[in-house]
Amino acid sequence: MTETTIEEETQLKQKEPGFWHTHKYRRLNVKDYIDEFCGWSALKELISYAGDLRNSAFFASLFETGGRVGEVLPLVKENFIVSPDRGIIIVRDMSLEKRYKKLEEILSPDGKTRWKTQKLHTRRKDFPIVIAEPLTSILIEYLDTVKEGLLFPSPYMDNDPLSRSWAYKEVRRIDKLLPSDLKERLGLNKCFLVDGQKTSEPIHLWLHWFRSQRASQLVRDYGFEVIDLLKFFSWEDYETAITYAQKGVRDLAAKMQTFKVVYT
Repeated sequence: MTETTIEEETQLKQKEPGFWHTHKYRRLNVKDYIDEFCGWSALKELISYAGDLRNSAFFASLFETGGRVGEVLPLVKENFIVSPDRGIIIVRDMSLEKRYKKLEEILSPDGKTRWKTQKLHTRRKDFPIVIAEPLTSILIEYLDTVKEGLLFPSPYMDNDPLSRSWAYKEVRRIDKLLPSDLKERLGLNKCFLVDGQKTSEPIHLWLHWFRSQRASQLVRDYGFEVIDLLKFFSWEDYETAITYAQKGVRDLAAKMQTFKVVYT
């Protein structure tokens, strides 16, 4: 089984409307492919492959906000309140995807009963970004170039942001540029899994990777626990927060080494 392209996935969704889990493409699951935060040095080196300031700011925003691509692309300058005296940026009224209202139970193609849902248009609660973090300077520099409105406007459509297709192509372009030693440090030296078994196909950098790395970094650097992750990301699902709160062998080692224990 080969990986489908973005264009093929789009056609598949249009021709075969139904349930996301029935689409035949490789899913990069956080539980399978993210172990812990890759570290600031590797992350900064990765961003250096983004190219110009706009592209660098886009990927820095993906990480710093921990947003999904559909939440980051429509960001506007007014979403960011820079407070140098407090050492933070407050992000306000950022859009929030994947909130749904259950409508009715229906039978899916695999014979299982599932919920038909209605998508809700909601906003994340205000959350902070620390100015001292290495990628924040890129974001602030870019904010200074934007007078008002969209941070990442489309050059083809007035009042519309850059498309998801653009973002997907950019992340794959960067993936092809990354040297093998950097991929190792980024934790991308893994193979696709099919039914829990490794294949010969290597994984690639993907957009949700930045969101996953942010959650892992918040746990490692700031000691975020489940309740903190819920607040930062405006999550309602405890299981998602627990997934990240449990990551990081180095975190466990650091905590264990903090205590002076006499072993007998």
